[in-house]
Amino acid sequence: MKKHAYVDTSRWPVMKKQCSTCVFAMTSDGHWVNPSLAEMVEKRILDCSQICHHPRLFGRQETHLCRGTRDRQIELMHRLGVIPEPTDEAWEATRQRLNV
Repeated sequence: MKKHAYVDTSRWPVMKKQCSTCVFAMTSDGHWVNPSLAEMVEKRILDCSQICHHPRLFGRQETHLCRGTRDRQIELMHRLGVIPEPTDEAWEATRQRLNV
């Protein structure tokens, strides 16, 4: 498996909304468009954030974190009891409290 270079994205902003090409995009019946890719990304997002790939598709610089991934992280962290509510504000407050 290919190793990726580490990029410190801890201060990167998160996209305001999910891109149309997001790995966590859903079909009209509530399933991931590409389940195998979504499951692969889901396995690593408990350990790190995902850079939004959408700009790269159009030859632009990647400058934000993926909204779909952050929404999934928030959902999972809330279910695990790490954050008190499933919001960006709870995510950020917990991140600051833990100094991560």
